[in-house]
Amino acid sequence: MEYIHYGDCEFDIAKFQNITNVAEFTKPRGGLWGSRVNAEFGWKDWCLENDYQSDLENSFVFSLDNNAKLLVIERKEQLKELPRMESSIVSKLWVTLDFEKLSKDYDAIEVLISKDFKLYHELYGWDCDSILIMNPNIVK
Repeated sequence: MEYIHYGDCEFDIAKFQNITNVAEFTKPRGGLWGSRVNAEFGWKDWCLENDYQSDLENSFVFSLDNNAKLLVIERKEQLKELPRMESSIVSKLWVTLDFEKLSKDYDAIEVLISKDFKLYHELYGWDCDSILIMNPNIVK
């Protein structure tokens, strides 16, 4: 599987920031974000459809190490089994996963909104099919 990251021309591991939870938010700080090259609805598609000004000129393609531990979320029901952060109002509206805990068991998380659009509402802010790399050593 090949993925694409927009905004840079190459992966620089020295710039990689470790995953940290963000209170009251459905996405963590840090990591490397991308979409499948052949995603049904990836980052570039979302930017163009929503007139979002993002650097789509610079990009690089990458794959994952064969031994990477990848969590693929493609159904809303899968979220029930995953660790969450407890927060006040946001956890009543959306799922706030505990990415710090997940990064101990997985190298990356891929969310496929196109497989179950309910994920868009549950993980508000994950706007398209995307992958979050939590361990930079799996990037090839």
